[in-house]
Amino acid sequence: MKRPRSVQLPDALLDAAEAVVARQGIANLTLDAVAAEVGMSKGGVLHHFPSKDRLVEAMVVRSAEAWRATFTRAYELMPPGPGRMARALFHHCLSDAKGWTRELQRSSSACFAALAQNPKLMAPMRDVYSDLHERLANDGLPPGVGEAVGAAINGLWLYWVLGLVPVNQELVVKVRLALETALAHSLNPSMNKPARAPARRARARSAGGRRP
Repeated sequence: MKRPRSVQLPDALLDAAEAVVARQGIANLTLDAVAAEVGMSKGGVLHHFPSKDRLVEAMVVRSAEAWRATFTRAYELMPPGPGRMARALFHHCLSDAKGWTRELQRSSSACFAALAQNPKLMAPMRDVYSDLHERLANDGLPPGVGEAVGAAINGLWLYWVLGLVPVNQELVVKVRLALETALAHSLNPSMNKPARAPARRARARSAGGRRP
């Protein structure tokens, strides 16, 4: 394997770590395995990541900041108004199942590696999700609606990452339609009111309108 240029090396090592987890499992993520994957000595890996904890931490930081940049950009592109963050997630996450790529799935291995290695290493991802949760909770929607959107999309993500349920275009469309309908009803409560029964003409036209 061709050795990466030095300016690209840290990211190349993180890519290699993700590849090891995806192919061999979290238990086999070692500095030796990463070195073999990228085609260099273990000493070269240690120069950038002096321990497995530092390697896994860097994996989490990269994944977390990529997600923060993604939903922040999606928010900025969405027109202002109630539910802006929720609508941004609809547009980014629930437009096309093709966006749920193998590469994105592989990058999610950082979280599972952190949980297996040292749960404290999850702190950067927790910070990012805390930010997203706060945005959804203060999105100009009735209490719980924004949080429900986030929970539904994250549930779909777990289906996909863990292979629990196939995530295809049909499912993505169904989930988006259900969430958009819930969002619309939350912003227009009158949509939830049943149609009023027609007035009884007999009551208006006859003096003895009451039934016996």
